[in-house]
Amino acid sequence: LHDSGRVREGVTPIGEIEWRDGTLVSRSPGSGERAWTRPANLAEARLETDAARWGQRALPLLSLADGRELLAAAFTVVPFARGPLPEPSFGDGVTPPACAAFRLFLGLDGKGDAFRVMRGEPDDFLVCARRFGGEWRVGAFTADATTLTLRFEDVWELAPPELRSTLYDVDVMRDGEPATLRGIAPDARIFTDLAANGGFFMKFVPSTSAQ
Repeated sequence: LHDSGRVREGVTPIGEIEWRDGTLVSRSPGSGERAWTRPANLAEARLETDAARWGQRALPLLSLADGRELLAAAFTVVPFARGPLPEPSFGDGVTPPACAAFRLFLGLDGKGDAFRVMRGEPDDFLVCARRFGGEWRVGAFTADATTLTLRFEDVWELAPPELRSTLYDVDVMRDGEPATLRGIAPDARIFTDLAANGGFFMKFVPSTSAQ
């Protein structure tokens, strides 16, 4: 592999990689062209990258007017931040659940024991989760009104076996009336309607009835 303009004389490159419209594309004589187009995986990898590799890039104030700006920050600003993240300020149109979900993404209310970007597309939506012991907190924010399905087992399986529960109580903060669900199994699917510039924030806590 080589970077454009850095080929040493007498060295034959085995392939090339480049960014093309936000997508990582590789080319090689043996396998042709391949592209990696899962933005959620890309965002998660960026968040775990040593920020020092990206040089002195100052983080601007996180003044976010709408859901599209939340997503732009999540995919292009926050992953390359150096040092502590500032408290974000949100526009009047961003719903309270979206604000809570973005704070969860930043880890402002606690980093927890594990972090996961579950799904996401730039300019569309992002779903993330953090684990605090046996409790999971899951949040989502979006640009346009949409319906998202949360498969709780996708994060439940990431917890250490000794911290898993057979039943959970779920507090749901959403665009609309909040809800509380009792005795939810780990294979639950929760369908949630999100408003434009909206989101949801859920806490999955092991249920006392599971004991």
